[in-house]
Amino acid sequence: MEETSPPSAPPAGGGAPAARPGTETPEKSDWKVVLQFFLVPLSLVAVLVSLFFGLQIMRNRRPDTESTLRSLQSYRGFLARYVGEVKRWQSGYDLSLLMRGDDPKEIRRILPELTGAFRAASLDGDLKLRRYLSLALGHSRDPGAIAPLREGLKDDDAPTRLFSCWGLMEIGDRAVLPDLRAAVGDPDPGVRKTAIFALGQLHDRDALPLLRSALDDTTIDVRWNAALSLSRLGDPAGVGVLVGLLQDSIGPADPAGADDRRERALNAIRGLALLKAPGARAPLARAATDAPDPRVQEAARLALEAYGAEAAARLP
Repeated sequence: MEETSPPSAPPAGGGAPAARPGTETPEKSDWKVVLQFFLVPLSLVAVLVSLFFGLQIMRNRRPDTESTLRSLQSYRGFLARYVGEVKRWQSGYDLSLLMRGDDPKEIRRILPELTGAFRAASLDGDLKLRRYLSLALGHSRDPGAIAPLREGLKDDDAPTRLFSCWGLMEIGDRAVLPDLRAAVGDPDPGVRKTAIFALGQLHDRDALPLLRSALDDTTIDVRWNAALSLSRLGDPAGVGVLVGLLQDSIGPADPAGADDRRERALNAIRGLALLKAPGARAPLARAATDAPDPRVQEAARLALEAYGAEAAARLP
């Protein structure tokens, strides 16, 4: 006969029997449901909403000129040792936003601060800042920036001279033409190239003798820019350079320099199309059929149309 174990005695004191392992009290189960289905999703929504509105505030924030310039010159925050350079470039981006404003009064208001920072950068030997500010001054397109940019053209640093030259072109005031003509004689080929390009962009016919002389420059980029600027002024003196530029660009394909070759060819075609030089018809016709880049072919065909149907019919 099997023996049965007696039922366990109730705990002393008459309390309720202890819960078996693996079972939960109703109160704990209810809190788990509340936590899982209400509190966690609600917290997640709160975080996402906070991030959304925080990003909107950052997006709509207009950078302050004074603090932006101060950060651009020298970031002195708690983590400056680690993120100082990044913060400076962020300040540079904020400054570019300010310079894109459509309000001329706002641009004129910040020009004195930009000019002061530009000159201070020269005294402090901060070349990177001075180069950037020369671009910012030109981007203002305000005649008030001409004076500091003229100073930049005399800087010992070639990139600063180049950016100052570009800035004077962006301002577009005819008063800067003598300064740009003087820059054609700069010892740095990059500055010469930029000055020559600017004179063409500003349609300075008084610079024609300088541009013709630049066709014999020792640097090929300078010669190309001189030919393109002459074409903008309707002078055919640079046709030979443009034809050579086009022919060099439609030779055997070189994948490593395909983009540069295409840009050179397109620039040459633009110049030749403006001039409609008789000697350029044959090279254009060859580019329209033999150029490895379809965009160059299409540009050459469009340039040929500029000669008129009668001229196109006589193409060799």
